[in-house]
Amino acid sequence: MMFSPKRVFIITRPVSRDELLTRMADSLYADGLVKESFCQGVLDREAVYPTGIDMETHSIAIPHTEFEHVVTTGFAIAVNQAGVEFHRTDDPEQVVKPAVVVLMAIDPSCEKVAIIQSLFTLLGDIAQVNKIGVNSPEDIAKLFTESITTR
Repeated sequence: MMFSPKRVFIITRPVSRDELLTRMADSLYADGLVKESFCQGVLDREAVYPTGIDMETHSIAIPHTEFEHVVTTGFAIAVNQAGVEFHRTDDPEQVVKPAVVVLMAIDPSCEKVAIIQSLFTLLGDIAQVNKIGVNSPEDIAKLFTESITTR
């Protein structure tokens, strides 16, 4: 299952970016979707290529790493109510506090461009992001399942 309520986290207390990413990566590993190396791959890539995106009305983050760390496609989602900071993709000296963080584990059989386009369609809409912020993990997983395409 690409999206699971077990892998939806509502972050209400301050944590570091690395702690958040580790928690999310561990959930993908626990479900057998990624290799043990996935978490370190995500942390290493985030340090060099940050994933915070300023959408003008809000911000998001879409961390990921290379195919070699992935068994099968899956996602972990965090609703960032605690203001965990991510460095910006377009200006790494600046930080954003993404409302939603989507950790992608994409295997080579999926269309990465299609996934990212559908993520931007969903997460670029402030009304949808606000809805995600108040929904249950079950409803969030359902919304992502209905909204994200892998082909």
